[in-house]
Amino acid sequence: MSYKFPWKETPILYGEDAIRFEKEMERVDNMSAEERRANAEALEKRYQEACKALNLTIKI
Repeated sequence: MSYKFPWKETPILYGEDAIRFEKEMERVDNMSAEERRANAEALEKRYQEACKALNLTIKI
């Protein structure tokens, strides 16, 4: 079985590209438990609003 767009191999990085990639992989934005909780609450609120809006449009 052949695919229309075959998978490409993952490129191997050398030199400056490799160094930049390693630095970016080490740079992690850790969030505190409070920040995670606030993000989860904001997401839940937006989700509930979207559900409410969809229910209103479906009923009309």
